[in-house]
Amino acid sequence: MYRALIARGIYLSQDRSDIGYSVKELSRKMSRPDTGDIEKFKHLARYLLGRERAVIHYDYQTSPTEWTVWVDSDWAGCRVTRKSTSGGIVMWGSHIIRSWSTTQSVIAMSSGEAEYYSMVKGSSMGMGIKSVASDLGVTVSVINVKTDASAAKGIASRKGLGKIRHIEVSQLWLQDRVSRGEIVVTKVKTEDNLADALTK
Repeated sequence: MYRALIARGIYLSQDRSDIGYSVKELSRKMSRPDTGDIEKFKHLARYLLGRERAVIHYDYQTSPTEWTVWVDSDWAGCRVTRKSTSGGIVMWGSHIIRSWSTTQSVIAMSSGEAEYYSMVKGSSMGMGIKSVASDLGVTVSVINVKTDASAAKGIASRKGLGKIRHIEVSQLWLQDRVSRGEIVVTKVKTEDNLADALTK
């Protein structure tokens, strides 16, 4: 029963970013749920009962000049594994195209590293959507990644590891894309970051 209900939550969360983090956390216990997980699910169910519908408006807009990706992370948010959560939103102008909330596969040693991994995830999502849009005739070359982490922006804007030797080498491709101007990293205030709600 727990798995069936969480599967419905996963289906709903594709369009409802407000429950993305909750569904992600509940999904992590699908193999062995306990009574605490049932109580957490009931909390989500009560939330949905009070907000049965979510309406997303796609109003007319002029063609944007870039893809916008908002990213955020919580450092070591999981009390059991100490893994962080990556949250993000891909937007076409004022229209939400994709959102996600995922647990990072590696344990980040600092908040800057966790934010950088979130930036890598967001950049790859943005590049994938840009590629699909290009096949449909929408050719916009720049992806603007917005983050509230100065440390992550610094890592992405330089070449090589620097003093941070423990970052996975497979994550450094972002530095090359930033140096070529394909991806632009923009610092925003924490209270303005749209992806913040997807990490808690």
